[in-house]
Amino acid sequence: MLSRIISGVVLAVGILAVLLKTPSWGFGIVVGVAGLLSANEYIRMARPNSTVGERLFFAVICGLVVCWPLITVVLPWYGHGSALTIGFLAIALARLSKPKPIETALNRLSLDVFGLAYVGLTFPLILLLREQGSHGEWLVLLTMVITFASDTGGYFAGRLLGRHKLYPAVSPKKTIEGAIGGIMGAIGGTFLMAHYVESLSFITPIHCVILGGLGACFAIVGDLTESLMKRAFGVKDSGQLIPGHGGMLDRIDGLLFCGPFVWLYLKVLGA
Repeated sequence: MLSRIISGVVLAVGILAVLLKTPSWGFGIVVGVAGLLSANEYIRMARPNSTVGERLFFAVICGLVVCWPLITVVLPWYGHGSALTIGFLAIALARLSKPKPIETALNRLSLDVFGLAYVGLTFPLILLLREQGSHGEWLVLLTMVITFASDTGGYFAGRLLGRHKLYPAVSPKKTIEGAIGGIMGAIGGTFLMAHYVESLSFITPIHCVILGGLGACFAIVGDLTESLMKRAFGVKDSGQLIPGHGGMLDRIDGLLFCGPFVWLYLKVLGA
């Protein structure tokens, strides 16, 4: 527990420093590195018998997809669709170059393509949040507050009040009471951000409820999705990168689903 708290505090300070004290390209590099680490963790879980070369290739391809918002500044044609298409073709060609054993070739290709979609459809939208006008850094921070308030509220509400299982087939420890506590925590965190951060004053109370409530739901879905993967792959944690937390994916699984929701909601809102 102590190592979890210490590493959590260090992570929080680091995130604040990167968000508020570095230019957008600096934040992009951090997100790109997180994408590479996440892709490596995924392929290690999905295909533990893969070679170092296969893991490196997969991580680099995913990294190029994750960082398309940065690359498109230099190559305007390299948008999200182009990045995903090139990534898919590269992975398909790699699988064709090493098809044996042929009986499991399609299974390996499917696992690789899912991993590409998992990181390639989520990470870039967090990068795009950072580019939303002069308050982009605060939008990213808001997304993180929603995600981590949901996680923290769910943890304590589940420990204190948890009686009814939420989805035992995927995550035996999660409870309905914990999920409700997480949603309430996320809504509260959104209200605090909107009230005390001037750049977020455009977020009205009703939007605080929607952003916080649905954002927490998406964070829970993200957590459950990673739990589903880990149970399917037969592992406890995605890695050992962060003391007390496990791997990179263990720490940001909820953020990967909450971030795209917040980006889409704000796009619809016109913010």
